[in-house]
Amino acid sequence: MKRHVALSGPSPTPMSDPQFRSLINLRQLEVLRAVMRCRTTIGAAEELGMSQPAVSNAIKLAETKLGIALFDRVSNRLVPTADARILMADAEPLFVVHEAVQRKAWDLRTGRAGVLRIHATAELSQHLVPPVLALFMAEHPDVQVTIESVRMDALLEGVESGSADIGIAMKPPARPNLMREVLIEAEMTCITPKGDPLGHLPVLTPFDLRGRRIVGPGPASPLGAMLAQAFERSSDHYHPDIEARFANIVSALVARGLGIGFVDEMTARHVKDPGFDIHRFRPRVAVPVCGLFVRDKPRARLAQVFLQRALQYMQAQIGRRGDADDGEAGASGA
Repeated sequence: MKRHVALSGPSPTPMSDPQFRSLINLRQLEVLRAVMRCRTTIGAAEELGMSQPAVSNAIKLAETKLGIALFDRVSNRLVPTADARILMADAEPLFVVHEAVQRKAWDLRTGRAGVLRIHATAELSQHLVPPVLALFMAEHPDVQVTIESVRMDALLEGVESGSADIGIAMKPPARPNLMREVLIEAEMTCITPKGDPLGHLPVLTPFDLRGRRIVGPGPASPLGAMLAQAFERSSDHYHPDIEARFANIVSALVARGLGIGFVDEMTARHVKDPGFDIHRFRPRVAVPVCGLFVRDKPRARLAQVFLQRALQYMQAQIGRRGDADDGEAGASGA
């Protein structure tokens, strides 16, 4: 007599069974946890912001699906069964993770957490970004911040490509894909070495500088071109004897007595123990300090908050509010 053996594939795992996956969900576990803590459905309902019947129904539904009793009623109190305690012991790590996710979600919503990527030109990276970042981090201590000090062309490309959430620059060139927001209108200043014959003059003009060695940005650079225009308005010619692109270099050269220099007023104001005197320069050369964003794209909230803090800081330091470029609105409140 032949014996027939039935062959079958591997038995399905419990997680592949829809009934297994729907035995109990996180909300029911939250109700179970609250009832275990409060020992009454009324107390659990108040803790969870639910109605008392909704709590009772959730417990009954869980017991029906699980096929086990979760509570014994003793003197009008609900006492968790041994099965309920075993279930909650395994579920407790879920609540720890869930609460951590909730805190992170709240931090992201309120701007306390997240990532902020800043690109700034050299002078602003040194003299503007640090004090503004101190204000920002006091409010958003858990934000991860990346700062890149870059040349103007790299800054524009970084903002356009999305590598930076915000760019901070002085008089950035216009680009169709970028929106510029003028935060403050600073100006170029003239600096002379300590003890220079011109040191007593509060204001210097191109006429005062005739025959003197000039240190500053080259005429082909954006700031140098603005200085050249100012000299032309005074029927003079701007041709620096020592060309230096960055204001911190100009400051160091002037402090060494190598000439009379041109730097933006933020650099002039923030150099500690300068070896030079600071003078206003006329004709005035306005230097807008701008925040840059990608046009027609929602701004990162943290970038907007940083921009607002930069505006507040510069208004306190310089006090001249710029106007939005091309009709664009100024920085809005955080």
